[in-house]
Amino acid sequence: MTVQVAAEHTARVIHVEAQPDHLESLARGKPISSLAELVWNALDADADRIRIGITDNEIGNPAVIEISDNGNGISLSEAERAFGNLGGSWKREQRVTKRSQKKMHGRNGKGRFKAFALGHQAEWDTVFINEDDAPQNFVIRGNGHRLQEFEIGAISPAPVGRGRGTNVRITGIQEPLGVLSRDGSAARQLAEEFALYLKTYPATDIIYRGERIDPKMVQLAHETHQLPAFVTDEGVKVRAQLDVVEWSFSKKERRICLCDADGFVLHEVEAGIRPGSEFNFTAYLRSDYVAKLHQENVLSMDGLEPSLRRIVDDARAALRGHFRRRKAESASELVKQWKDEGVYPFAGDATSALEAARREVFDICALSVHQYLDSFREGQVKDRQFTLRMLKTALDENPEALKRILSEVLGLPKEKQNELADLLQYTTLSSIIEAGKLVADRLQFLVGLQELLFRAESKRDLRERTQLHRMLENETWIFGEEYLLTSSDENLNTVLRKHLATLRPELAKKKGKRKAVVRDDGTEGIIDLMLAREVPAYAQTRREFLVVELKRPSQKVDLDVHRQILGYAMAVAGDERFDAENTYWTFLAVSNEMTPDAQRTIRQEGKPFGFFHHERNIRVGLATWAEVLNASRARLELFRTKLDYTATKDQGVALLHRKYAQYLPESFGTGDVADGATGE
Repeated sequence: MTVQVAAEHTARVIHVEAQPDHLESLARGKPISSLAELVWNALDADADRIRIGITDNEIGNPAVIEISDNGNGISLSEAERAFGNLGGSWKREQRVTKRSQKKMHGRNGKGRFKAFALGHQAEWDTVFINEDDAPQNFVIRGNGHRLQEFEIGAISPAPVGRGRGTNVRITGIQEPLGVLSRDGSAARQLAEEFALYLKTYPATDIIYRGERIDPKMVQLAHETHQLPAFVTDEGVKVRAQLDVVEWSFSKKERRICLCDADGFVLHEVEAGIRPGSEFNFTAYLRSDYVAKLHQENVLSMDGLEPSLRRIVDDARAALRGHFRRRKAESASELVKQWKDEGVYPFAGDATSALEAARREVFDICALSVHQYLDSFREGQVKDRQFTLRMLKTALDENPEALKRILSEVLGLPKEKQNELADLLQYTTLSSIIEAGKLVADRLQFLVGLQELLFRAESKRDLRERTQLHRMLENETWIFGEEYLLTSSDENLNTVLRKHLATLRPELAKKKGKRKAVVRDDGTEGIIDLMLAREVPAYAQTRREFLVVELKRPSQKVDLDVHRQILGYAMAVAGDERFDAENTYWTFLAVSNEMTPDAQRTIRQEGKPFGFFHHERNIRVGLATWAEVLNASRARLELFRTKLDYTATKDQGVALLHRKYAQYLPESFGTGDVADGATGE
């Protein structure tokens, strides 16, 4: 771009060399966004008082728009640079204002063209302080029909009593601009646009039609949420926060405004959530990374940059959490009413984070039922009690079933179903509850198994083949999380049977074919004495097996067991059916107690604790149930702490009876838990 200035005239003309169609595109925009650009220009000039005056014609439509400020004004050199160099804004070099050190908004030198989105004629009447501290005045004029030309008037002393600042006057308004009429929504939209700026700089006054723009007057709530930090593939640490502002007025568009760290809006995306018609909000996603992408001109591309997409997804998840909490809060009065009626299915206060999450989901769903079903609100107390108990039962046993009950049983409107589904998706409270329930069930199982193994009566009566094995084949996570999802292997079954006599010499003395063990689903089990699984691996050629020999609680692991499990491991691992280079084995013998001699074999220097034989693809070891249980508890400890949950012995015993009653000895009742049965 070049600037052509007429020689020493009282009025000088600046020519902007740019394609007319490009300038015309800059001179288009919505009335509010165009007006906001001119206000931002005033704020960037260090103004702390901006007046927006509108003169209406006889039918009430805006005829003249004036934006006056008390900023620094525009010097002649700044005018030539600002109005003559498209895209060469001085704000690129100066990021904060001179006097107040406020963060600046504009950077591209295009804001002035937005005046012509409002009217065809615009003039900037400005007063600045020259090098001699004398106030100087001149006027810059432009016309929407000649966007490549700006006229700079002659400089003269400022009128007496007039302070520095700029007055932008826009005329030639052809469109009705109803949003800027006296009954329009401009004040509310300006409150939305400048909400974060006015929060950061509360001494700033923006006055529209004689009234100060105060976002607090139209805000119902304003909360800030920190989003999870992460590192991009390029090694950039990304931190972001989300400001959620709820408005008292109705909004057609719900948006996430992508902002720099100071809250200046650089781009917008759809909010992408449906919290309910009662919530009107704007979300401001603030991050230095957003500013970085803006400088790289990738912020407004059709497809979001991958790391930005991650931030936006995190923001949407935070929004869902925000409005779930808000909905639960709005249900608090109803919950009190239900408690007074005796129909609320929860007793007392929530005692853990897991319980609080369960109640939050329940309250949201119950509130929706109350709002949309007349029969629930107006029906008898016993009917409300039944409905609420049904919802709680579904939540306890299968949170995912809640949506089916709400739609198929209670007939909630489709729009409300979609709204609830949207609030409860992704990292949903239902998922949190299910994950929490999984951890709670595992903790209860560990406590129950401990009681089963170490209580005197059950320890005596428990049979490893038909009882203990049957329970543990569904709980293989107890030996390591990698053994949760596993598959059976016919070769492994055959090989284990082939070499079983090595491990159990007494079987070799029995004549005849042993009867196959059949699982509950009709498939043949591996063998009745062993647990064995193939672990899925990243490469198809790698196979990893865990083989566990379960000894009955009353049998100690001794040197005989040591010799047997080692011989069995060598025979199985050396079988010709398996690729010796790419098959990995772990053999483990487990019981309640271990003799001192056996303990010494698994505490050798240079070998992993618990294993007496260790080579590249074979590990053979011994363990007590106390060690296995403690290792499992240690893996769950972080989750247990976060959930603030402790499983009791009664809960553990009850879980075993609920899931595995057919495999429990009769002596293992559900009565009082024996004292001291800890095994630790």
